[in-house]
Amino acid sequence: MWNRIKNRLSANKSAVNVKELIDNIENVRKRSTILVLYGSPTNGSWLGIANATLGLFPNEAVEIPQWYSHLELNSKQEKEVLNLIAKLKFEKIIVSGFASFFFKWIDYVHASTQVTILFHGTISEFHDENRREFIAQLITYGRQNKINSFGFVKVGLAEIFNTLYGFKTYHQALNAPSIPENLDKLDLDKTKIHIGVFGADTFNKNLHNQVIHALLLENTVIHVLDKSIFSYLMLDNRIVEHGQNLPKEKFLSILGSMDLNLYLSYSESWGLVAYESEAMGVPCIKPFDVNYLALITDALAQIKKKE
Repeated sequence: MWNRIKNRLSANKSAVNVKELIDNIENVRKRSTILVLYGSPTNGSWLGIANATLGLFPNEAVEIPQWYSHLELNSKQEKEVLNLIAKLKFEKIIVSGFASFFFKWIDYVHASTQVTILFHGTISEFHDENRREFIAQLITYGRQNKINSFGFVKVGLAEIFNTLYGFKTYHQALNAPSIPENLDKLDLDKTKIHIGVFGADTFNKNLHNQVIHALLLENTVIHVLDKSIFSYLMLDNRIVEHGQNLPKEKFLSILGSMDLNLYLSYSESWGLVAYESEAMGVPCIKPFDVNYLALITDALAQIKKKE
């Protein structure tokens, strides 16, 4: 796996259009004193962050080429881009979503500009050792004043990081989904029940649980982005693949063609897919938010009453 990643990275670093990237950054500076950086999506990974970032910052956002979380610029190209960002003297740089290579970028620019992090994740991700190391480094950079403020898409995280560490934090609400008019719906078999389960194949997205339970219902057809990950079920005739890295409008036309969509991840910062589905009139079952602090506080209050 690692060799495949290295081969992919070395093959694509030379193919990156650095001139286009530089032009994009320079054009943002003509419009704004704020630069927003986000990593490019790969096979559905980072796609939600990319869409959310473009929705929030349509005039300030610049996509940095990455493959999953690996920067696709070589060292010379990276230095050229960082020198340009420093030269243009942005008042603020916002990193939306956060691959680890951005720590190096913060080291390079923090002395001359304000740095804000917009975190799209959830606490449930901290079960992963790499994520724990990442969060520890974020906290360290906050304490060192390399990161000046932290924004969180997930409700409640701003209060947690402010209370525990005294950081300047805020909750970043996402825009209501924008649905194009007159989307072409799919011509599906109306004798079947069509259920969409769309998302990246990560532990947090919980795809396999949802697909298997939807298959238990008679007459259902399950629509996914990549059916190869479900080949072990040997039910290919009931699973339809639509492909990854779809253009936004095509994905919305598929999402809006379902009878029901499932988005039962273990924890979501916001759940854009669910809101897009509902905006098109298609019901979507999404996870329930748990207010852990309220539950703990209430339980302690009940204990105190008994004393």
